[in-house]
Amino acid sequence: MKLKDLVDQHGHKPFTITGEKTVQDAIEMMAEKGVSALLIEDETGRTKGIFTERDVIYCFGRIKNEAFLKAPLSQHMTHKLIVARAEDGLEQSISLMIQADIRHLPVVEEGKVVAIFHLCDLVHEQMGALSADIHYLEEYLQDLDRAKQD
Repeated sequence: MKLKDLVDQHGHKPFTITGEKTVQDAIEMMAEKGVSALLIEDETGRTKGIFTERDVIYCFGRIKNEAFLKAPLSQHMTHKLIVARAEDGLEQSISLMIQADIRHLPVVEEGKVVAIFHLCDLVHEQMGALSADIHYLEEYLQDLDRAKQD
């Protein structure tokens, strides 16, 4: 299964914010939108990084007081943005996320981020597919067993 097949069902709309905004701005937007990650764009609209709930914790750990709320996102975002293509497979994407130790995976199609997947979304989809495979295999084995008895 390809990620493009899952965008409508499990993909989350990417929300963006600029790097000049503060950590507080990002936290408020994340709470308002009900998301755990925001893409960081520059003034031209080009994606420069991502800011996640993990980045909030790391930022607070470095600054350790209320000043962290005023810190610019550009200093505390994750600059190395790991993305997948819409044509990438589900298993490949899960593997990439585990190897890179990330929980949010933006999906790019024609140079634009079309969705963000959370690791849980992809694992849930994979588990559903594996459960269906197990069910079909069990039925196949039962059919073989019945055929052997005839």
